[in-house]
Amino acid sequence: MAPRFTRSHRLLPLLAALFLCAAAAASPESDAARAARKALDRGPLEPAQALVDDALKRFGTRDSEAVWALRVMRMELALSRRETPETFTLPAKYANSETAVHWWIMRALAQGDRTLLGNAERIAGAHHTPLLADVYLYRSSLSGKASDAEEALRLARRHNRPIIEAKALTNLALFLFHAEHFAEAVERGEHAVALAKRLELLKLQQTAEGNLGWAYFELGDYETAEELFRSAESTARKIGAKREHPLWLVQLGNIEFQKRNWERSSAYNREAAELAPEIGSPQRGYALANLARTAIEQGRYDQAAAFNQRALETKTKNGDKDGLLSSRIVDARIAAHHGRFDRARTLLEEVIAGSKPDSPMRIEAETHLAKLYVSAGRHKEARRHFDEAVRIAREGRDKITDRDLRLSFFNTVDEMYDAYVDFLVQNQYIYGALAVTESSRAQSLGDGRKIADFFDPRSISKAYGAAILCYWLGRKRSYVWVVTPDAVKAGTLPPDTRIETLAQTYRRESIGPDARASMKMGKELFRLLIPPGALPKHGRVVVIGDGQLHRLNFETLVTPAGRYWIEDVVAMNAPSLQFTARPKPVRGSPSILLLGNPPPADPLFPVLEHAKREIERVGALFERRTVRQEKDATPEAFRDATRTQYDYVHIAAHGVPSRKRPLDSAIILGRREPNGAYKLFARDVIEQPLDARLVTISSCHGAGERTYAGEGVVGLAWAFLKAGADQVIAALWEVDDAASPELMEAMYTAIRAGNDPADALRAAKLRLVRSESVHRNPRYWAPFVLYAGT
Repeated sequence: MAPRFTRSHRLLPLLAALFLCAAAAASPESDAARAARKALDRGPLEPAQALVDDALKRFGTRDSEAVWALRVMRMELALSRRETPETFTLPAKYANSETAVHWWIMRALAQGDRTLLGNAERIAGAHHTPLLADVYLYRSSLSGKASDAEEALRLARRHNRPIIEAKALTNLALFLFHAEHFAEAVERGEHAVALAKRLELLKLQQTAEGNLGWAYFELGDYETAEELFRSAESTARKIGAKREHPLWLVQLGNIEFQKRNWERSSAYNREAAELAPEIGSPQRGYALANLARTAIEQGRYDQAAAFNQRALETKTKNGDKDGLLSSRIVDARIAAHHGRFDRARTLLEEVIAGSKPDSPMRIEAETHLAKLYVSAGRHKEARRHFDEAVRIAREGRDKITDRDLRLSFFNTVDEMYDAYVDFLVQNQYIYGALAVTESSRAQSLGDGRKIADFFDPRSISKAYGAAILCYWLGRKRSYVWVVTPDAVKAGTLPPDTRIETLAQTYRRESIGPDARASMKMGKELFRLLIPPGALPKHGRVVVIGDGQLHRLNFETLVTPAGRYWIEDVVAMNAPSLQFTARPKPVRGSPSILLLGNPPPADPLFPVLEHAKREIERVGALFERRTVRQEKDATPEAFRDATRTQYDYVHIAAHGVPSRKRPLDSAIILGRREPNGAYKLFARDVIEQPLDARLVTISSCHGAGERTYAGEGVVGLAWAFLKAGADQVIAALWEVDDAASPELMEAMYTAIRAGNDPADALRAAKLRLVRSESVHRNPRYWAPFVLYAGT
């Protein structure tokens, strides 16, 4: 899917306000020209067209620069509608005017001739230097070069041309993304959106938002992309942007397709196909192709063939080469369904040969070719093409240098991984399937660490002294591998939608005021997720989740005997097999850093009533302790203190998760100065190397709120693991301030007595589970989860 950008044949950039001479400022035609310019800059074409037409009707017989400027605006409006503009010759007396600069620009755009911009540049350079920004902006539109957009941006800022600045940022963001400079592209795109909003340039705003949404979509951040597409679509509908509106509808259809909401996806694409013109707009072809893809997912192959034929006709008329390759994949899938193996293979091989070596389309074609060989029973060829798709995906991810943007990348290839894992398990390649899942897990968490290319899962289980449950949630079916020192076995589970829906509902209801009402659901989840007889009745279990299972505390599952699973096992979480290891032993007198109980830095975060008691109780258990609380509990204090390594780090403060940007999740501390920062962000934690045996984040939502394919829940706990902590204890939901001190004191007392943190945390929880107080409800003891990360 090609994004929108401000080229003349897609979406013409709006010209900056004209600098009319002072002498003309008082004339009525000058006032009319300024009003038309403002309307055209703001967005809807129809009001701007009406103002231009009305002004020319009233003043068209006059020979003034304002009237000629209105005629240039009429050219711009025609080009914006992809119509041939009216041509005219500018009178010689205006040859060096501001209007002449814009006249030459419009002529260049109309003819697609960059050489004509030389005339505009000559006049601007000699007489109207600020308009050089306009010249370079439109040169970038015709050339597609980031260097031209950067020069336009530089000149716009130099001459205080905010409208041109916003347009240059929009173009530059797109060019940078095409050049795979992802971080810079997103940064420029976000600036473009913010500036367009501030200037109330609605038409440019929806372009900038849509382009930025497209960038996030390609990076796999579908949540952020959806937010931007919805805003762009709403603005396009509001201002009547008939050319752009179908594009944002198509993109929203793509979002719903990723969610597997087939009916909603089809509805968006049907509307887009109806709004897009037959010829000249690529969006009609994409919408029809998307309808074909959705029909395939619904098993309607005849309908898919009809939609795809119409898509091919439209794309052929438009000369859309990439679009034609995409539709060939659809054709190949239809041929494969009807048993035409050779036809399907030929089409897919054509796509592979014709697409860029590292493109998403190449991954898709390789994946479907692998599935084609699977259907033919040719496993060797299937694995070769699956492995090629994995290679391309990993190389694509490695090109993304920005940590935040990298997190979501594997969302874009989860279908490929799902198909590969499904093929391997169904054909009894049990170890191979588990290895493939590992190749997608914790890649961002592991950046900078040496991870073995091959591993023996049984040896990991033996070294840890625990059975390991590895989950993979798939479209058709899901899997769980049970790893013990003696064997690796795979079990089949229901599709991801059933498991995730049940897990989300159970999590919500089990932490409600009446947890007993959810016990039946807890039993059903236990039956679904825990293979019968696969695990010892009592022992240690490491859970490597997937999808929404990352946000489920397995200790709360209800056994057939009617008790929480915590009664039977010591359970902990890990991001992957290769991050599963026991924490280092502590020799001698252990040290602890205690941080928290700050004064309120913001009315939203009042004093935690029991934080001081928690810090004092835990601190009393350690002879070697460093305490930073009250006015000394600041982000700077954490950074200063952790330059010395501690065996344990305990934090008792408010925590704030960030769903949109998980590395902006923060621990709320105090201010060192009246205007100083008071948030310790997850991204700051990552930059502070730790060698702690255990970090405990005794705050709400310390684990995070957003789950990424392969990475799990990303937030504060993830950040401390990446910083180097062996293990992290963090909360999946809100923590009760009154229950926390008792639980933490009991846990650290057991640790000081020589118990492993996982055993100590379980023992502390069991005291609450078996109590007669309200704290036996899971909402009080179950938020805290131990994550292993060595």
